[in-house]
Amino acid sequence: MCWNTRRWRQAGVLIVLCCFASIAWAQWAWRDERGRPVYSDVPPPPGIKPGAILQQPTLAPEPSPSDSSEAPQPGTANAAPRAAPALAPTAPTMAEREQEFRKRMKDRADAEKKQADQQAQLARNAEDCQRARGYMKSLEDGIRLVRTNPDGGREMLDESQRDAEAQRTQQMIQDRCK
Repeated sequence: MCWNTRRWRQAGVLIVLCCFASIAWAQWAWRDERGRPVYSDVPPPPGIKPGAILQQPTLAPEPSPSDSSEAPQPGTANAAPRAAPALAPTAPTMAEREQEFRKRMKDRADAEKKQADQQAQLARNAEDCQRARGYMKSLEDGIRLVRTNPDGGREMLDESQRDAEAQRTQQMIQDRCK
């Protein structure tokens, strides 16, 4: 009795292996309308989109007449013109898909970085604008302003220096406060 059970198990394993082997022999693979993979040795039906084709046979290059001694010579009975092989649209390979994915991710990261840089620049401009307006208010209120000279000493701004500083600050406000 044990021997029969073992034979049945072996037969079951053989059947399963044959099923997997039939998938390996398939030349075509595509996803049907429900998204399930279909394996076959014939091309998919016309309703299948090229993007849904997962695998297709590769065409071997035709040997040129100079490469083969079996090529028919012109004027012989076997010199019928060959029909050009029909090339099926190729689905992108996994490497091409990976490359496209990486390109999309890089483009997205670049766009996000550009947007973050723009936001940071706007924040800096707003801060500079606020600082320039406060400085302008100090200039207009007549508060004594002291500046440090290159020697490290302090000097008070006179009226001409105050006017020049006010013009420079006003220009900064026009540039940054939009």
